[in-house]
Amino acid sequence: MIRTDFNWTEPLNVTLLTAALALLVLQCGLLYTRHRHSGRVGIRLILNALFWVSLVAWLFDPYFQSNARSKTGLLIAANVPSGVAGRIRDSLAGAEPIRVDETADGAVDTLVIVGQEFEKSLFASIRQWKNMPHLRWKPWFAPDALRDLQWKGILCKGEMQRIEGSIELSDKKILQVRYAGRTLDSVMLNVGKNRFRLAFPTFSEGRTTTTLDLDGQTIDTLRFFTRPEQKLTVRFLLDNPDFETRTLATWLGKQGHSVSYESLLSRDIRSKLNINRAAEPELIVTSVSNAATAAVRKAVNTGRSVLFLQLGDPVTDLRAINNALGTRFQSVKISNGESITVSASLTALPFRFEPNDFQVRVSHYPVAIEKTTGKIAVSLLNETFPMQLSGDSIAYGKIWNEILAYVRPVVAPVIEWDAPVFQNVPVMMHLNNFQPVPQFLTVGKDTVSTITSAMNDRSAAARFLPDKAGWSPVHDSLQTELYVQDYSPLRYASRMQHFIRSTQELNTATDIKGNEISTRKLPGWAWFTWLILCLAALWIEPKL
Repeated sequence: MIRTDFNWTEPLNVTLLTAALALLVLQCGLLYTRHRHSGRVGIRLILNALFWVSLVAWLFDPYFQSNARSKTGLLIAANVPSGVAGRIRDSLAGAEPIRVDETADGAVDTLVIVGQEFEKSLFASIRQWKNMPHLRWKPWFAPDALRDLQWKGILCKGEMQRIEGSIELSDKKILQVRYAGRTLDSVMLNVGKNRFRLAFPTFSEGRTTTTLDLDGQTIDTLRFFTRPEQKLTVRFLLDNPDFETRTLATWLGKQGHSVSYESLLSRDIRSKLNINRAAEPELIVTSVSNAATAAVRKAVNTGRSVLFLQLGDPVTDLRAINNALGTRFQSVKISNGESITVSASLTALPFRFEPNDFQVRVSHYPVAIEKTTGKIAVSLLNETFPMQLSGDSIAYGKIWNEILAYVRPVVAPVIEWDAPVFQNVPVMMHLNNFQPVPQFLTVGKDTVSTITSAMNDRSAAARFLPDKAGWSPVHDSLQTELYVQDYSPLRYASRMQHFIRSTQELNTATDIKGNEISTRKLPGWAWFTWLILCLAALWIEPKL
């Protein structure tokens, strides 16, 4: 397509165009007055018109635009099987293979990188290219190897540790997270690509190491730091005392939590039991009949948690909770029986919660939590106290430790980051509930500045680039530590992801180099030569 950038508002350009029009009028006048009876007037008219058109074209300085042809390079990691590499070469017809030792001389518009196991020197070499190419990464992972993995790098004792990732399997296998030979959670994975999620309440303090096992073989080691447990203050607000809530209150007191147990014995007569000097509650355990009371509303509005137990008719009870607290709980009946089996000694109401993007489900039990200002949790479990009475205190504690891990409110200053963390790959550290927010955060021997959130002056983030592996102390009021992985099968993938992101941030002029526009125009010497030839033709023609 022919284009021009002639500026019609520039006075000089308008003057030159006016002069060109005056020249056209002069040429036409001279040809008419001097050569109208000549037999060569047609040739002279053509030569004068050619000169005038050439002069005007030079003033407009036209250029041609077209889609540029992109040059694609193909860089394949050494550990990628030849069969996989061959299929990718066939799918990218015309791509130029590039060896790792040739990257310093590369000059391509698009670079397709297959695999991720490269030396760090490759990234520095690509960054030194004169024209940074558009990068496309095709990761390759061996069969039965992790493709993605993430967990919490730091949390408080009693909180829920969540492990998420993906893997492609050649056969059905069991994935387990284990601690000291004990299975904390497991999941059965099918053939093909699997997205998995494991969860367990943390029970240790300080540096914690767990393993991820696939059919009994360790495929990765997960390390995180656990802060001491923040003991809860729990208030039981009930219409009638019962064995279920009495047993739970007693168990919470034995775990070191402060408990206030209030129940209505008869009209205008209430019973109150205080365990471990309970004060202002952080968690209220109650029944649906109290959903609209001032105590429950106040707890939710101040960021505390409320747990509803012992539902009768879930459809009616959830509607009452929704009307009182503005939640969106919905349930559907899944069995005609009086209950359904959750485990060997645990049953629940024959209902399940409808999926909702604003709610979280407890991994192993029919309990749903919705976060508003505070947390509102609803349990469909039947009585759990028979476990405690029969002496199965371990199973009883496992149930309530997991539920408490989800409903526990966040009231103290918290610092968080996601693991795994690798050398030379930045990690974002998030600070919440700090007042005031520290301006700097010291990690090991490094000091990083914090950026306070524009939406919440008690929250901030800090970007830390670790340069050595192992445990590094975070010199904050919480006395926490960060672990930088010294080895992991995913370190190459993490490093490649960081390289791709950082490189594309530096090269945002276009999304895909293959779609760039190529511009071509005549050089100045070509215009000068052509105009001289036109003038020469006008001078020679009368002499012939």
